[in-house]
Amino acid sequence: MGEPTVLITAAQVYSGAGVLAATIDQVDVGGGSQTVTVDGVPEERIHPASRVFHVRLLSPDRFIPDQLREAASYEAAVDLAVAYARKLDEHAGRVAELARDLEV
Repeated sequence: MGEPTVLITAAQVYSGAGVLAATIDQVDVGGGSQTVTVDGVPEERIHPASRVFHVRLLSPDRFIPDQLREAASYEAAVDLAVAYARKLDEHAGRVAELARDLEV
């Protein structure tokens, strides 16, 4: 009997300003078997299974679609989501500066 295992399957990443920037979801890919007929003879094919993480980078504007990226590990998914959250903060600062500059 082994130790208990914790498996992280989902996360939300917020920007420094508290805006939901990205979501992370574990996705199982492939697996299972399939019977195909080759030259009249049934053959069973086993499909390899793997796990990936889908990182949905949430758009700051409803007119721009979200982006869906794939990462091989949870750590890589978090790195991608955090980098995006930082960029959102950076751009929000630029937009605020532009708005101040446009004041008459």
